[in-house]
Amino acid sequence: MALLLDWRGTPITHHAHVLFPRKWGRSAHSTEMVEGVVQSLSPTGRITVDVLRTSRPRATGGTGRTRYAVPAHSVTVVPDPAGLRAGDPADAAPPPAPQAPAPAAPLELLTVDGTQYGPYPGQPTTAPRSPYGTYLFTGETAQRIVEDLHQDKRGLTAAFEYDGTLTFTWDATYRDEPGAERITPDAQGRYAIGGLWPWDNWPETGGATPQP
Repeated sequence: MALLLDWRGTPITHHAHVLFPRKWGRSAHSTEMVEGVVQSLSPTGRITVDVLRTSRPRATGGTGRTRYAVPAHSVTVVPDPAGLRAGDPADAAPPPAPQAPAPAAPLELLTVDGTQYGPYPGQPTTAPRSPYGTYLFTGETAQRIVEDLHQDKRGLTAAFEYDGTLTFTWDATYRDEPGAERITPDAQGRYAIGGLWPWDNWPETGGATPQP
């Protein structure tokens, strides 16, 4: 069987730790990030992944489905966190030689498509880019996004909770069904926002470098 590669060209092996985006719900605009361990590889270019966790909180806890079959080119191979490798530890390959961390994706200046809101400096989390992709924003930028969002009054609102969690809530005028999405800041205090509306690039500003 030919060697399977992720979208960056990294070889995919059994028990590799991977991330991949997944659409959920009736709206094509809803995306969650899924984290899991590769259990099998197919000659057709698909891999089977046992799910460890997802970015979408569920009222009942857990991750919903526990296994997905996805195209190899849709995943990102990541370093295996300690204690999360599936299978017998005796079968695990020796750890790779230390490597320099991959450079972070450059910041982009964004706006909400069809509006004058922004610019919002954001760091893309996936490739290729898409209008409904997820970007990382500082807490200050996330606050500006929320303030601008409330000017639209289209059935989508958001609020910060006491612990820093950002919750987006929508009614049936915004989507087919009412719903909510909770976003917890990462270790750097950044919020991963995407899949709720289409992003667009902010018009060129004479080569100015985006600042967080």
